Amino acid sequence: MPVLGISYVAVWSKNLAANRHVFANVLELPIAYEDEDIVVFETNGAQLVLQRATGADEHLDGTIQFGFNVTELDSITQALVAAGQTIELDQEELGMERRVTVLRLPSGHAVEFIGE
Repeated sequence: MPVLGISYVAVWSKNLAANRHVFANVLELPIAYEDEDIVVFETNGAQLVLQRATGADEHLDGTIQFGFNVTELDSITQALVAAGQTIELDQEELGMERRVTVLRLPSGHAVEFIGE
């Protein structure tokens, strides 16, 4: 199976500081990266990403997004296209020999597939 597992779960929020407090101070999850618009927590498995919902992304407040690590990005992308799915990004370069395809589900949620 080309899907290895969930890479990350992202939670969009207008109140990043309040959510950060819960995960960092109450649940004591270690922070892998942080700036004014994002906090990335390490867990045993997928990363938890808190993303600020402001400006053009303000409508994403309360939205959850997730991504999968995959071994065969080309074949997954081709299968999604063949099935008539909406592809927002088609194997865009992320750097470090990683690419991403972004699927827009019929519900409107984005799902990322990340691979080589």
